[in-house]
Order: sequence, then structure tokens, then C-alpha cells
Amino acid sequence: MGEVILLRGRPGVGKTVISNRLGSRLHAPVIRKDDFYDVIAGYNDNHEQRNKVSYGILFRLLDTNAQAPSRFILDFPFNNNEEMNRFAEWLSTRNYCLKSILCNCSDEGIWAERFHERKANPLPNQLITDFAKLKSHYGDLSIRPLKGELVVDTVEPLDTIVEYIMAYLREDTAVQAKGENV
Repeated sequence: MGEVILLRGRPGVGKTVISNRLGSRLHAPVIRKDDFYDVIAGYNDNHEQRNKVSYGILFRLLDTNAQAPSRFILDFPFNNNEEMNRFAEWLSTRNYCLKSILCNCSDEGIWAERFHERKANPLPNQLITDFAKLKSHYGDLSIRPLKGELVVDTVEPLDTIVEYIMAYLREDTAVQAKGENV
């Protein structure tokens, strides 16, 4: 059975920083939507098409590797819970175990500072570089967590967040092993 560890959330909450540290800690590859998107941006100016292709590549990559006992860390926003539920179901049909982590930032000042920093040298995927525009674009910045999903607040120190995630992964693995022994 393959394992997908998904870090999801709104732009600028810290998914990439966390996924980098988690990937190093777990010695697992990190697959980022932004990496696909940025390459595609060199060939296509249409934002919707770039997004669609980025997600298409993700699905193809996971489908191709579904039979291998692989672990992937995904840094993909999945802001819409309906799409997230469809993704979880899709993974289940391919025998993947999903461990989802919703990243949020409870301090809008810290979040706004992250956008200020990215404004200096934005990447193609960083279409919104101003926190006020982010708020205007999304309206409600909150995302409702899914059942069983770990929620981390990125105002916490990075090492603390990674420890929360590691405990969540160990706990989930222990529950699965217990269920298999029944």
C-alpha cells in the first residue's frame, strides 16, 4: 500500500516550508503543485490550464506508482473540500493511505508578512503577492478540516509543527496495524 502525506491550505500559510522539513525528516520525495505549475508557465499563459495540467500530472504520477509501496509528500493546496473528498476517494480506489494535514495561519500579521516577502521575487505560481488581495480573492480564508485530518497552525515553531505531524503519522500507523491484527 502506498502512502500520501498531503499538506494543504491557502497560499502563503507555510506548506512548502513544512513539506521541505518533513521530506528531509522522512527521507521521502516532496511533490509540489508549484513545481509543475512554474514549468508549465514557460509554455502556457493560461492560469486555469496550468492548474489543470499540474493536477493532471499529479494524478498520473500517483496512478503510475499505485502498485508500489511508495510514500509521497504532497504540497498541493486542495482548498475546496469537495475536491479534497474526491481526491481522497480516488486515492482509496488505488490502495493509497491518505494522511492529510491542513495548514493554516491564525495570525494575519505573520501571514501578511509572508506575502510581503514573496512580493520581492514572486514565482509564476505566486499570482497573488498581497495579503489584502488574498483576502479579497478568497473572502473566507478558513478551510473546514476533514474528518481525521490533522490541523497545524503555522504560527507555531517549525520544529514543533513537524513533531505534531510525526506524532500524527505514528498514531495513524499504530491504529492501522491494530486494525490489521483484529
